Amino acid sequence: MLENWIFLSLLAPLFWAFSNFVDKYLLGRHTKGIYDFLFFSSVVSWSWIFIVGLVVFVGLPELNEFTWIPIFTGILLLYSYGFYAKALEKGDTSALVILFKLIPVVTVVLAFVFLDQTLSANEWLGFIVVFAGAMIVSLEKIGRKGFIKGFWLILIAILIWAVITVVIDYGLQKIAFWDYFVLDVLGQGIGGLLLLLIPAIRREIITGVKAATFKKYNLFMGNNLLDLFGQMSVKKALALGPSAGLVTVVTQVQSFYAIIIGITLSIFLPRIIKEDISAGTLAKKFIGAAIMFAGIYILLT
Repeated sequence: MLENWIFLSLLAPLFWAFSNFVDKYLLGRHTKGIYDFLFFSSVVSWSWIFIVGLVVFVGLPELNEFTWIPIFTGILLLYSYGFYAKALEKGDTSALVILFKLIPVVTVVLAFVFLDQTLSANEWLGFIVVFAGAMIVSLEKIGRKGFIKGFWLILIAILIWAVITVVIDYGLQKIAFWDYFVLDVLGQGIGGLLLLLIPAIRREIITGVKAATFKKYNLFMGNNLLDLFGQMSVKKALALGPSAGLVTVVTQVQSFYAIIIGITLSIFLPRIIKEDISAGTLAKKFIGAAIMFAGIYILLT
């Protein structure tokens, strides 16, 4: 049983790391822009099939005064992908993925500020360590000022994801899990349709739909499956594992997967993905990721 939860905890971030690079490929080769990417991400999804099954076997979600919460988080999550996608267009996927480790740290701080949750000495120390690692990854090469390309955009996305996590934590105290899941995906779909209300965005989406090939639909559906497999793996790991904290710590290997995938693609398939794999840049990524991993371990254990 112990080995099973570790294996699943290691497997989930592998799916997600591959999905990050598929996102990069889709943005560069198969979409007409960010809004086309967002629309296809919200509409071309296996989640809709899953929701239909849930509604058939479980029934429609119960509606109450808190129904707006999952719909709101679904819409906000979709729009946050706009900042994520723009960051991917500008920077190296592996470096930006490493910064995802800031999400639990920012979430803990937001919970402390808005939900009156206390912070232990370990959590404060973990915050400092993760922040130090993030700075190593975020800064440009030695001798060059500024941050890596896409840093501010991914930081906005991370802040939004942290806010969403806190809101979901509150919402799940008011709404049953499966009802929340259905309404959250519904919110993402509504968010995609709302994009059509703005003429310039609508034109981009319509152009993207008209130019869409079978390959484009397959890639979006396949990418959605990667995320779904990751979600299934981590949820099973949480069910089998000794604690949610340990499972979360193990899943942080996503950063290292992303670095290795970035190196592999840059060497063997440079026409698809090309990252900076110079010795100095790779050392910075590995050192920063290792420090942030240690910080997450301190924070969550």
